[in-house]
Amino acid sequence: MDNEKIKKICIIAMIVILAFMSIFLGVYFAKLSTPNYLFGVGIEKIDNKINNYFSIDKKYTFNDSFTVESDLSFDLSSEDYQRKEKTDKTYLEKNNYIKNLSKTVNNIVVKQDKENKTSYIEVNSKLGSEELVNSKYLIKDSTEYYFIKGITNNYVNNGTHNYFEMLNEDNTTIDNINYIHEFTIKSLRKNLVSEYFTKYKKEEMINSKKMGVNQISFKLTDKTAHELINNIYADLEEDKKANKILTSIDKDFFKKKIKDSKVILDKNESYTFNIYTTKYLNKILKYEVIYLNKDNKKTYTYEGNDSEGTFYYIENDYMKYRADFTDNGKNVDMSIKNSSEQEVGELKIDKHDNDVYYSFNLDDEDKKYDIIYSSKYRKFKVNKSYENERKLSFKYTDNKVSILNGNITLNTKENSSVKIDEDLSSSALSSTLSQEVKDKVDNKLDKVIERLKK
Repeated sequence: MDNEKIKKICIIAMIVILAFMSIFLGVYFAKLSTPNYLFGVGIEKIDNKINNYFSIDKKYTFNDSFTVESDLSFDLSSEDYQRKEKTDKTYLEKNNYIKNLSKTVNNIVVKQDKENKTSYIEVNSKLGSEELVNSKYLIKDSTEYYFIKGITNNYVNNGTHNYFEMLNEDNTTIDNINYIHEFTIKSLRKNLVSEYFTKYKKEEMINSKKMGVNQISFKLTDKTAHELINNIYADLEEDKKANKILTSIDKDFFKKKIKDSKVILDKNESYTFNIYTTKYLNKILKYEVIYLNKDNKKTYTYEGNDSEGTFYYIENDYMKYRADFTDNGKNVDMSIKNSSEQEVGELKIDKHDNDVYYSFNLDDEDKKYDIIYSSKYRKFKVNKSYENERKLSFKYTDNKVSILNGNITLNTKENSSVKIDEDLSSSALSSTLSQEVKDKVDNKLDKVIERLKK
């Protein structure tokens, strides 16, 4: 073959390769520019950001055999409720509720023995010397049992339960949780179909500069909310692994779909989600959420990248707050200013190896908000155990009157040893329970709430 023919063949080959590359790159960049793809990227970024600051608990696990004992306490009060309770029965009940809740002693025990395929939960709550809740839940030999003191005389056999079918050496509870989480995000992205979106080219002020951008919009109404939730449910049900995981936790999970008649958003309510990107490479520059309910309009925007930017809160087209945001992966700082550029609050997140601290305060006009959350771990080599203290403190004040303030504390001890020894010899089949007992079981939480209001 002469050199001229070889050259021609090489040129033709290069043209074919370039043509294929052009088609491939065209399809690739077309996909990157679709609204549902870009919204999916935004969802993943937000999801990853949340996971980063709420994932500290994942390192403190004992796989699938453990004993966890927790004490939950409340310390709540309200000057507003106290003032209004004398003339308004509703506030009397509210004040009684938080006062009684603050007097309760609450204990939760969770045990799981993977080797013997047994799981156990016990909840005890007392108001002074009065017993509010004493209930037990047990999975043993692929059967579900429950006991509620004062309602059932013994354990009640509630039928087959396949929770441990989804746990083995290669598949832990954490793996199952991660799978459901990731599958749900993937399903949400898939079900955000192109018909939901509109796309515009426009001029927009971003970071104090006017620039040409693409605006991609998605409006969430009651109809679209039902469609998305039902489609995600359908995907979970169709996926064999997701189906097994969810029905192993609750055998009736897929019987509890949201009915079309149930209102998620009022007919006057809607949320519009906007993403603004560069015209050609579709780099996300700005996120925006607009809430509408009749004449009430609230807008939340963020301009910037993953590590720094600015939030805006706008009420009915009036910019009320601006917050400068920085995030280095372990710490978040946000300084909040009002429309007059006065500092009125801040948000801080400090994440360390064994603890995390969140604080938020806002002091503007007549209203004040203070919220602090902390989670601290202590790990012990003996028995491979640890202790954790979670504490939420909050205060909401209006016109110098405390509307609600207090503390909620959860102290937990966990270790890797487990022993579950419950007597099931006198258990009764749920089918043998009277309708009166079944009604009491179904309404047990309502009865506790009613008692706390007195």
